[in-house]
Amino acid sequence: MFKFKEGINFNVASSIIGNHFPEVSDKLLNFLQLSSQTDQSELLIASIEQKGNALQPIPFSNAVDFSKNKKYLPFAIIPVVLLILFFISGNSGIISNSFNRVVHYQTEYLPPAPFQFKVLNVLEVEQGSDYVLQVAITGEVFPENVKIVIDNEEYFLEAVQPNLFQYRFSNVISDTEFNLFSNEVVSHNYILKVIDVPTISNFIMTLQFPNYLNRNNEIVEGNGNAIVPEGTVVKWNVAAQATDAITFVTDNQKVDFDKMDNAFNFSKAIRSDLKYEIITSNALIKEHERLGYSITTIKDQFPTITAQFVPDSLQSNKNVIVGQVADDYGLSKLRVVYYAKETPENLFFYNLSVKKSTVDQFIYTFPNGIRLKDGVLYEYYFEVFDNDVVNSYKSSKSSIFKHYVLTDAEVKEKNLTQQHENINSLEKSIQSQDKQLEELDKLQKVNKEKSSLDFKDQKKIDSFLKQQKQQDEMMKEFSKKLSENLEEFNPNIENKDKEELQRRLEELQKDTEKNEKLLKELEELSKKLEKDQLFEKADKLKQSAKSQKMNLEQLVELTKRFYLEQKAEQLADKMEDLGKRQEDLPDNSEKNTSENQEKLNKEFDALQDELKELDKENDALKAPLDIPNDELEQKDIDKEMDKAKEELDKKNQKNATPKQKSAGKKMQEMSKKMDASLAAGSMEQMEEDAKALRQILDNLLTFSFNEERLMLTTKDAKTRSLQMNKVLKDQQNLKVQFKHVDDSLFAVALRNPMISEIVLNEVGEIHYNLDKSLETLADNNIFKGTSHQQYTLSSANKLADFLSNVANQMQMQMQGAGSGKSGKGSGKGMQLPDIIKKQEALNDKMKNGMKPGEQPGMKPGSKPGESQQQGSAGKPGSSDEDGSGGDGEAGKVLDILKEQKKLREALEKELQKQGMNGLGQNAMNQMKAIEKQLINKGFKNETLSKMLNLKHELLKLDKAIQQQGQDSKRKSNSNTKDFEGNSTTLSPALKEYLQSIEILNRQSLPLQPNYNHKVQQYFKTND
Repeated sequence: MFKFKEGINFNVASSIIGNHFPEVSDKLLNFLQLSSQTDQSELLIASIEQKGNALQPIPFSNAVDFSKNKKYLPFAIIPVVLLILFFISGNSGIISNSFNRVVHYQTEYLPPAPFQFKVLNVLEVEQGSDYVLQVAITGEVFPENVKIVIDNEEYFLEAVQPNLFQYRFSNVISDTEFNLFSNEVVSHNYILKVIDVPTISNFIMTLQFPNYLNRNNEIVEGNGNAIVPEGTVVKWNVAAQATDAITFVTDNQKVDFDKMDNAFNFSKAIRSDLKYEIITSNALIKEHERLGYSITTIKDQFPTITAQFVPDSLQSNKNVIVGQVADDYGLSKLRVVYYAKETPENLFFYNLSVKKSTVDQFIYTFPNGIRLKDGVLYEYYFEVFDNDVVNSYKSSKSSIFKHYVLTDAEVKEKNLTQQHENINSLEKSIQSQDKQLEELDKLQKVNKEKSSLDFKDQKKIDSFLKQQKQQDEMMKEFSKKLSENLEEFNPNIENKDKEELQRRLEELQKDTEKNEKLLKELEELSKKLEKDQLFEKADKLKQSAKSQKMNLEQLVELTKRFYLEQKAEQLADKMEDLGKRQEDLPDNSEKNTSENQEKLNKEFDALQDELKELDKENDALKAPLDIPNDELEQKDIDKEMDKAKEELDKKNQKNATPKQKSAGKKMQEMSKKMDASLAAGSMEQMEEDAKALRQILDNLLTFSFNEERLMLTTKDAKTRSLQMNKVLKDQQNLKVQFKHVDDSLFAVALRNPMISEIVLNEVGEIHYNLDKSLETLADNNIFKGTSHQQYTLSSANKLADFLSNVANQMQMQMQGAGSGKSGKGSGKGMQLPDIIKKQEALNDKMKNGMKPGEQPGMKPGSKPGESQQQGSAGKPGSSDEDGSGGDGEAGKVLDILKEQKKLREALEKELQKQGMNGLGQNAMNQMKAIEKQLINKGFKNETLSKMLNLKHELLKLDKAIQQQGQDSKRKSNSNTKDFEGNSTTLSPALKEYLQSIEILNRQSLPLQPNYNHKVQQYFKTND
């Protein structure tokens, strides 16, 4: 470096190179010598270039001659063997340590220790996990304990074995540096490296319920368990750190969450119970965390439905069905499904209204709203649907009901049968009423015999009152049934007899209600043991019961007559229809068979049986109807029909035809005879009744004159005189005389509905006052006896006036009667303009009735006793205390009352037909008020004022209907038959029953889903 010694020059070096490489020889030396010449000629330069080109690169390895070194090869085996021995003996460190120390000169090396620390496991741990460090001791000695230094803190390791120690790192979050030492032996520094693990930082589950549940979405945070309704869509939103993938795992599938940055999303519709796991992974750790959850599904239950007929105790005349429907989430539709039993595959549907709530109740009378075919047996059931859109609206069905649609003839037959049954029930009720009157007579006898009542007497009275209450209830029930039955009989045909019977039955029910009040008063007096007041009320009850009994007997007899007339008409119609079918059968050769003829023969046999039964019932009447029943003609028809069948059995239609035609004509002639006989019999009966009524009027007037004379004699008589004995005898004779009048009048009343309850009530008043006059005069109480004679006279005059009006009406009916069947009317009713005109005429009639000459008391002496009438107290209702009831006026009041009621009924029918019930309610109320006013006060200015106001109200109603486009002037009645689907109002008894039904309210309670699920399970196990 410092050139203390001079080296060889280029020439010497080139000579050495030439000696080693024969290819070079002296070429390199010559090149150097030429290059050192100072005179550089072109020739010299060319020679130098030539020499340079000749010197090509020569491999340096050619200078080494290995063959000369082969003799030294055996000496190289000695170090190789030594190295192998060191490695085999485990002392390789003698060589490697020295080498390492040379290479890693910056590393601190400690002097060799008697033992060393050896970490047995890999220094890596998952973040947040515990790590157990295991250290083994190697060397010549083993220390008793080992310490670890972490962040300058010393901790002892746990000795597992003499040469094995361990230490637990808890919840390692980041890399941790440590070293080990024991007995001044210190290990080098170690680093426990932390591996990042997939970590869920936020877990949200969104529950989207089906729309039909009307529930808001719910969010569940930090929990993957839930109880959800079927069809709920669950959305999982997971935020995670150090996570590459999250997998949704069920029993049969694995699906990865959608990833966006550190957010993972997944959604699934839940239809059944689901157990699932959520697994997190990253590049270093696969399936690190498995979170197991479950979702319980609440199945949408099938709706429930129960339907049943209302109890028989409600006495509903229709098959009213009451049902309950319920569902766990809500109802959507309710319908009735019906079909003819013969064709169950042809289903028909009719929707019913139902609430969209979880529970509802329905009431339905089949076939309301549905038009069915007559004579067909139908089956029907109810079907309810829930609001479960997920499962396409599940449904449940009720039990099956049956309904047979009666033909018109069958409906008439059924109504007539029910009428017959109701009449029999009323007859039994009359018999019971007779027994009650006998019991009342016994009680009155006790009253006369004892001055005070004891405990036994009170018990007898209580027993009588209890039985009378039951009797009144029975009469009320039977009369109501009969009234309803009459209303249903031919509802589209007006019949005056039927309307009068219905009115009388309504009045009978009102009288029964009055008796109920009287019985309550008697019951209270019985408890107080007030003897005089008790038997005074008992007298009134007896009088009312007797009048009621007479009314009831008349009603029963009249209803029987009506029943028999309608039955006869029905049989006549059947006979006519059968005759036509018999006559037409031969005209159709295909249908003219022995089988069809046999059916007609059986129908005729059935008709004969019905005619025989009709004869028996007619004979049971007190005044039988004239119903022809020619048995010989029936036998002829029977023979011809049998012979026709025999000919048809022989396939001889030609010989059978004349007999069939003849039998058909004879049956039609029989029908016409029955119709004609009924019509003629009705007119004959009317004439006979009118004649009898005139005779009764004569006898009644004679009785009235005699009663007036006796009353004047009684006033002049002295107590306890012989004259009083004659008065009592004459009064007893007049009582017998009136009994004959009563019997004759009642005989007419039993066959003529024109003898109304007003007449019978007046008869009862006369009997009551006759008995009271005898009783009081026998006690020498002349003043009170005369008072009762005055009441008797007043009632007799009223009765005579009523009967006179009835006789005039009979005469008018006979004069204006035309041909046709008795009792049959037309179905055409009055329209509103007609009602207004008739109301005007009735108002004029009312004005005429209020002329001074016709005022009560303005014509003294017009009838015997009127000039002598006194307003004696002590008998309410028997005298004209309010000045409204003159003797000649009552009949006119009754006529106006009847006409007013007919107008009200006509208006009600017209409003129902027009669908304007609500609009005309005011006019209806005014008409009812006028009727009540006429009954209570008769001809009064107040009554006339109300009638004029009514006319104004009717005109307003007509105008209102026209404004709504419902002008009813002269509208045609193309169809007067009521539609089968018209709904009927609920009876009070049925309303009360419905209110008493306890419906289990299964509406959704504000419970947590798991508790709600338990509630549903409870209902399921207890249903």
